[in-house]
Amino acid sequence: MKEFLKMFFASMLAIVCVGFGGFIALVVFAGAFSSISAPEPVIKKEGVLEFDMNANIQDSPVSLTQEQLINEAFGRGGPQTYSLRQVLQAIEEAADDMRISGLYLKGSLQPRNYGSGFAALKEVREAIESFKEESGKPVIAHLVYPTDKDLYLASAADRIIMNPEGLIMNAGMSSEPIFFAGFFEKYGIGVQVTKAGEFKSAAESFVLKRMSAPAREQTKALLEDIWDDYVEALSDRTEMSPAEFQALVDTKGLLNGRDALEAGIVDELGFADSVIKALKEATGEESEKLEYKSTSLDDYMRAKSKSSKGEHIAVVYVEGAIVVGEGGQGQVGGSRLAREIRSLRENDDVKAIVLRVNSPGGSALASEVIQHEIRMAKEKMPVVVSMGTVAASGGYWISAYADRIFAEPNTITGSIGVIGMFMNVKEIANRHGFTFDAVKTGKFADALSIVRPKTPEEMAIVQREVDDVYADFIRKVSEGRKQPIAKIKGIAEGRVWSGEDALEIGLVDEIGGLGKAIAYAAKEADLDESAAVRDYPEPADFIQELIENMTTTASLGSQNGPLRKIDEAINEL
Repeated sequence: MKEFLKMFFASMLAIVCVGFGGFIALVVFAGAFSSISAPEPVIKKEGVLEFDMNANIQDSPVSLTQEQLINEAFGRGGPQTYSLRQVLQAIEEAADDMRISGLYLKGSLQPRNYGSGFAALKEVREAIESFKEESGKPVIAHLVYPTDKDLYLASAADRIIMNPEGLIMNAGMSSEPIFFAGFFEKYGIGVQVTKAGEFKSAAESFVLKRMSAPAREQTKALLEDIWDDYVEALSDRTEMSPAEFQALVDTKGLLNGRDALEAGIVDELGFADSVIKALKEATGEESEKLEYKSTSLDDYMRAKSKSSKGEHIAVVYVEGAIVVGEGGQGQVGGSRLAREIRSLRENDDVKAIVLRVNSPGGSALASEVIQHEIRMAKEKMPVVVSMGTVAASGGYWISAYADRIFAEPNTITGSIGVIGMFMNVKEIANRHGFTFDAVKTGKFADALSIVRPKTPEEMAIVQREVDDVYADFIRKVSEGRKQPIAKIKGIAEGRVWSGEDALEIGLVDEIGGLGKAIAYAAKEADLDESAAVRDYPEPADFIQELIENMTTTASLGSQNGPLRKIDEAINEL
């Protein structure tokens, strides 16, 4: 595909002219390119499935962006992006695929945005373990400088080969937030905060110089839960007790190849030739050449991908910060997602909805817009929530009314609280000779001004609104979870919880990943286990994105004669 893109782009760029001629040529090129299909990937018989971990595993479906297209066209390769459900499905199907003789893990994960979190990786790790147990096929991993996330996945392998000069930084987990209060004080930037919830600490970085006691308490508890799950995974492989493993990392901190081998974290030290020999043994390859048969995970996923029609379960992805309106890249637009859920609710082919939430929250208004549509959908079909790495604050708000909530033990959830923050530049402006004056028709007409701090009376008004939203949040969680308001008040206060703790206090119903949530939704909808599943929103095609961007550009000047015609031509295309 990469070579094809290079040749195609080189040819097209050679004929693209500057100005309007180039613009029209680009539009024509976009239409032409969209009709060209990539070659069908070939799955090699008796080869290993090669999982290059030099990638980001995100929850939502993957689309080829313009940046990725340009990088491929000019040979500037970069980390892949995989969709979690596609990865899980590919590993599951490879277990029964007679053409696949084993699984090979290599490279190092490249987390971006909300991707490759421990909750998602736990699902991948469980899929690898199932692959081993159900198929009996070998799983081999090659590590050089593994991160804790790389090691977490690789620990499920039968055999780990590590570069002799490699290092493992495996000393534990930490959180080290930056605090801006001193900086703002020094340069005269004012910050005022209102909040509801003792543990709601999102704004502390702007008004404090160190963690508050509640923030330290909840962060410590959360890290310990995530670390315990990690230690359990590695201590199983090393046959150490969790206490012995903890003692090892506290003593060594940095593990070289010999340390890792001695501790049983890896099985062998070796270079690429050792790995190839191990893969040849696994595949039964008898040739003397130093090569092995393989099919990349990306090719395998494309070869196995299939579109589903008719009755199906809709998996709706909520990944990113929740914002008012349509939202941009990496955001969840409240209006856009609500419209998507409404469309699914009105689609007779959709028999159940699984909401996959991987969001730290955001706008209460946008969260309520989404939640309203979820409640409407629930009247017609089962609605199940699968929590990813984080489903907190607004992420929990939209989850509260689901028929059932699934989370991983290391999911970050809760944060039932509200916060408001206001900044002003009065002091820094005055220091540099700027002053401000105002004329207004009402007492609070300039209440949102950034050129002065809010008055105590104005802050009291904001606090009253924050308290109202908080009370509404608690009421909705109480109603959705069918638990007394007094109990919810006791576990709210803006505190974050691990999935394991959330199960104990009733914020989630069951420990499990996306697959479990889909299976539960199928059962509730009276569908069999092989029911079709479709992802929403569907991934945007890069050509569609390109044309939309060009349409926007053209529309800026569409009131001018020539540009109006270009705008019309693009709309027709």
